[in-house]
Amino acid sequence: MYTKNIKSLILVMFTLLMFSCSNNIDLTSVDENQYHKAEQNLAFITDKYGISNADSLLFNESGSTDFYVNLRDAAATQQSFTISYDATVLADYNKAHGTSFEALPENLVTIGGSATMAAGEKQSDAVSVSYKTADELIKNGVYAIPLKVTGTGAQTSEEKGDFVLFVRDITKMPNCHKEGGLQVISCMEINDANPLYNLCFTLENSGKYFFDQVILFSGNINYNPETQEVYNYNNENIMQCLRYKEKYLKPLQEKGMKVILGILGNHDRSGVTNLSDEACKAFAADLKANIEAYDLDGVFFDDEYSNPGNYPGFVNYNNFSRLAYECKQAMPDKLVEAYVYSGTRTAKAVEDKQPGDFIDYGIHDYGGSADLSSYYPGMPKTGMIMNSIECARNYASSASSYARIKSEGYGGTMFFALSPSRTPTTLLNRVSQAFFGENVVRTGTYAKDW
Repeated sequence: MYTKNIKSLILVMFTLLMFSCSNNIDLTSVDENQYHKAEQNLAFITDKYGISNADSLLFNESGSTDFYVNLRDAAATQQSFTISYDATVLADYNKAHGTSFEALPENLVTIGGSATMAAGEKQSDAVSVSYKTADELIKNGVYAIPLKVTGTGAQTSEEKGDFVLFVRDITKMPNCHKEGGLQVISCMEINDANPLYNLCFTLENSGKYFFDQVILFSGNINYNPETQEVYNYNNENIMQCLRYKEKYLKPLQEKGMKVILGILGNHDRSGVTNLSDEACKAFAADLKANIEAYDLDGVFFDDEYSNPGNYPGFVNYNNFSRLAYECKQAMPDKLVEAYVYSGTRTAKAVEDKQPGDFIDYGIHDYGGSADLSSYYPGMPKTGMIMNSIECARNYASSASSYARIKSEGYGGTMFFALSPSRTPTTLLNRVSQAFFGENVVRTGTYAKDW
């Protein structure tokens, strides 16, 4: 696996424009009275994600999001604005973009009151826009909610005074639960991909979603030298998905997919294998707080990119089993998963509990296909994920390997680094044919939009 969890260093190069002249240049004074500031303030609309003009969301049965009215200059007095459903906004959008989007019927949309702007402020309080499904809406259909902002205290911006919210109705789509319980796991590099992309893949005949789990790769285990404690750090890309979970994660869960937080080393002394028993318990409590706060379904451990050593407070033996055990103790209703690689290749009994009692899934490295009974004693075959696929390198096992997973009762397989630019259709179908006897259909796309 690879990760890009360290921020890229962006080099901004300035070109210095230099000139010389032998004579002084006299600049004639300019009469600034001829330039007038706009008499009226400008008002524009954004959604809760800070986006103007247009955005897209998915919903199952119903959904809602918040909008704000913004001013170019702070309001001199308290002002009130109206956000309204306006069909002309969509007509103008379709004409400008050469599209033919259909509006979500106005009777399915509810706008929650006016937007109040306090004196001295540049942004109003939130206005909720809610929407719901109806029998006449088509399965997996995309509809537009056209919105316009109006008010008496400011002039509406011509460029950003309208907003088109596109909503995809997935209510009539089947869930991801296929007969036989085989798991298809997407371990997704969130630094350059949108988790919603996993909803673009369904089985050709049944219409079921292809993926069953989405691992957010990756959060980190970090060491704080001031407090001498380890903690869960999540970079800006993971935090975007967590902070706005209703946009990026909830649609997956509503269709049965489990959303798992990956935990990876982050180039310091802390790792998932070298914590003391006490530190394992403390880190498990920290993970529990984040997983419950963001309504996630479990945690996935990968022992890479750590720099362990003979440091005070850390152990010099592999204590991963204790960490997994403490996580299951703290979160018995959540999944605990491990990458069968490096220090998480194996696990041992803790407190008379076998690894199969506190580790739900062991996910093999690329091509790995050994039975994990000796790696994770007590783990049933249904917890063993075999013959993982690397999308960036187009690497996978043979079709017979995936047929064996099904015929011998193993748990499934994993795809790593799926994204719109890394979509190995042949390999998706290789797995789908072996597991379910049908191909995968890709509908639409979701690029990273933050």
